[in-house]
Amino acid sequence: MLNVIGYVRVSTTNQSTDLQIEQIKAFAKLKDYNLVNIYSDHATGKNTDRPGFVKMMHYLELNPFPVDAVMIYKLDRVGRSMQDLLRIVAWLKDHQIDLISITDNVDTTTSSGRFFFHITGAMAEYERELIVERTSAGLAKAKEDGIVLGRPRKNISIEKIQRDVAAGIPKTKIASNNKISTSTLYNILNAEKQKK
Repeated sequence: MLNVIGYVRVSTTNQSTDLQIEQIKAFAKLKDYNLVNIYSDHATGKNTDRPGFVKMMHYLELNPFPVDAVMIYKLDRVGRSMQDLLRIVAWLKDHQIDLISITDNVDTTTSSGRFFFHITGAMAEYERELIVERTSAGLAKAKEDGIVLGRPRKNISIEKIQRDVAAGIPKTKIASNNKISTSTLYNILNAEKQKK
């Protein structure tokens, strides 16, 4: 009999986790799994502050029971992105823990489930490489066309800054007047000193 932990998440505080919990309990019963515990969160997918998820991962780190698999209602309940999901699955795999997603029909306890994640992982890696390649090509083309990359330079009068410094105006005030940081101001002054 597999020992499993459930994890449920909803995006807002006024949503209920009841449906996901019911589905996990029903699936565990159908498969004759021993449902050890269910962790839950009320947080958006992009929100990294998920106390239930963190608590579950701490438990799995120690894995005193031990737990064989984490069961979720849907893949997007656990990962904020494909990369995030693959990272979590890799961590689970390193700890000999499988992932079962009820509605996505994903089960890494089976060979087809593991194959799905190998293919998905390869596709995500391929997509990352394409993005890097396209970005590099775009930057090279922009340079070739004489496009200056980065933030546009501020139109700052060095002479005025030097006059203000000579007049004894505090450097924080000078920086503020020119809408630059104090460290940028010091960099400008140091660069001017080195020219002399």
